[in-house]
Amino acid sequence: MALNGIDLSHHQGDAGLTVNIFNRMSFDFAIMKATQGTWMVDAWCDKYYQAAKKRGKLLGVYHYADGTGTAIEEADYFLKHCSNYIGEAIVVLDWENEALKLGVSWAKKWLDRIYEKTKVRPLIYMSDSVTESYNWASVAKNNGLWIAQYPDNNIVHGYDADPWRDNDGQGAFPVTAIHQYTSHGRISPWTGNLDLDIAYMSADGWRAYARGDRRDNQNSNQNSNQNSNQNANENVLKAGTKLTVTIDSITPP
Repeated sequence: MALNGIDLSHHQGDAGLTVNIFNRMSFDFAIMKATQGTWMVDAWCDKYYQAAKKRGKLLGVYHYADGTGTAIEEADYFLKHCSNYIGEAIVVLDWENEALKLGVSWAKKWLDRIYEKTKVRPLIYMSDSVTESYNWASVAKNNGLWIAQYPDNNIVHGYDADPWRDNDGQGAFPVTAIHQYTSHGRISPWTGNLDLDIAYMSADGWRAYARGDRRDNQNSNQNSNQNSNQNANENVLKAGTKLTVTIDSITPP
């Protein structure tokens, strides 16, 4: 089972992708840029987020690392502005461009800090070449991979159920959780460029990533918790990850 979705930021909003247009687009999930470094909150994030949430779509938010702060400072900056999303949206560290020179240890510190504060294991986003150019073994043990790999820059109309991969693996990561396969996608009625993605998991698997090991004892029930834990683990495994996810009854913030 797979899910189709998009990721977007102020770039689309500034180019004219209004909430009205966004609300008429078809997708299973949307992942929004939330923060960058220690200085930027994406002005379009919450607009898209709340619109997608109102439609019952699966949600994600990402932090773009740029090294303007330490790993801890950037993680805390993200949490300061995104605390209300934790538990209902998957969390992602966007690792590209300026971030590459920071090293794997910086990325791991950011990822571990998020888990320390939220009990949610973020995914990490990177290009296929970056998975193979660095030793990600310490990260791959606990964090899922969102990979970017395109066959070309041609326009892609609609979602692709079987997007191209070069089939040479993804470094230390055993599997891919999400694949971004074009930055030139088209989803009606928007006529501009979009990043299109496929997530190799069920909707319940997505929610398991989002909830992580968070606990909320309010309105908890031991039997329903046990069933929830079992179902979440099964869905994450079906998504091809090696994460161990334990979920209790949760009321998203």
